[in-house]
Amino acid sequence: MRLWVAIVAALLASCAPSAAHAPHDDQWLNIEVDARPVRVHDERIGVLRARGVLDLTSTEANFGGLSGLEVLEDNRFIAVSDDGDWFDGRIVLDDDGALIGLADVRIASLRNEHGVLMESKQEWDAEDIAQLQDGRFALSFEQTQNIRIYDLNRDGPFGAARMGPALLGVAGLPLNAGLEAMTTTPDGALLIGAEGGDESSTPLWLARLDAPEPAPEIARYPLERGYGLTSMDRLPNGDIVALERFYAPVVGARGRIVRFSAAELKIAPDHVVETQELALLAPPFPVDNFEAISAVRSPDGGVRLYVLTDNNFNRRQRTLLLAFDLVEPR
Repeated sequence: MRLWVAIVAALLASCAPSAAHAPHDDQWLNIEVDARPVRVHDERIGVLRARGVLDLTSTEANFGGLSGLEVLEDNRFIAVSDDGDWFDGRIVLDDDGALIGLADVRIASLRNEHGVLMESKQEWDAEDIAQLQDGRFALSFEQTQNIRIYDLNRDGPFGAARMGPALLGVAGLPLNAGLEAMTTTPDGALLIGAEGGDESSTPLWLARLDAPEPAPEIARYPLERGYGLTSMDRLPNGDIVALERFYAPVVGARGRIVRFSAAELKIAPDHVVETQELALLAPPFPVDNFEAISAVRSPDGGVRLYVLTDNNFNRRQRTLLLAFDLVEPR
C-alpha cells in the first residue's frame, strides 16, 4: 500500500497545472524540435525490435506533457498534451526505415465545444487520441471523464469540439486515474480504458459515436501490481495493443507493451481480457513516463509501433519517441 501511495503522490504532482502553459491565438505556430538519438543497448526487446529512440527538446515553452499520439500512414503525426495543446508534424525515417527525426512540427491550443480556449488544467487534461473512420479525431479527458471529437482536417485547431459518447460509471473514477486509453474498433466504435488504481483490473467501455444512452462497461483490463493503463491503439489485424506504465521512487520507471484480441470484448462486463506481453521496457533500455502508443504499417509491410513519453515539464524527465517493429512470425 505504501508503494501505491508513493506512486499516486508522484503522479498527482506530475499533473499539477503547468506554469508553462500559455494558449496560442494563432491557428498553428511552427516550432523547432531537436531530436537527439539515444543509444539502445539491446535492440531486441521481447518480440519487438527497436528501430530508433529520440530525445525530443524544444525552446518552445509549451513543448512537453505529451500524452496521446496518432501516427498516420504517411508518417504524419498528431499528438496532444495534457497541458492543453495539439502537436502536428512528420516523422522522418532513414532509407532502412529507422526513426531518425521529426520535421514540420507545429503547435496549437485546444478548444472546447464552444470553440473557445480551455481555461484550466481540469478542463484541458487530454490523455489519448484516436482517429475515427471519417478522419476526425477523438480525445479522452481524464479529469472531466469525457470525450471530445475534433475535425482538424476541416476546421484546423480553431474549430469547436463536439461532445463524444457518454460512459456509465465514470463519476466514481479517481481524479488522476480516469479515462487514459482510447482507440477505435474495426466497426467504428470507441474502445476506452481507465488508467486504474490499486485494484487488479480496470474497466473498459465500448461506445458507438451515435449511442443514445451512456455506454456501459464491456470488460475489465488486467493490471500487474503498480502498473497503470495509459494508451491503446488498433493493430492492422484488428487486435488491440496497449501501453502500461509503472513508477516507484526507488525502482524508477518501467513500461509494458501488450496486446489482446478484440474478441475478448464480447464476453461479459466482468470478464478480464487475456493479454499477451510483447515487451517489457526496463533499464538499460531508455525508460521514462510511458504515455502514448500508436500502431501503423512498417515500411516493409509489417507492424510498426511508436511509443511516446511525457516529461511532465520536469527537467529530470525526457520526452522520448521510440520506434519498434513487431518481429514475431506473422
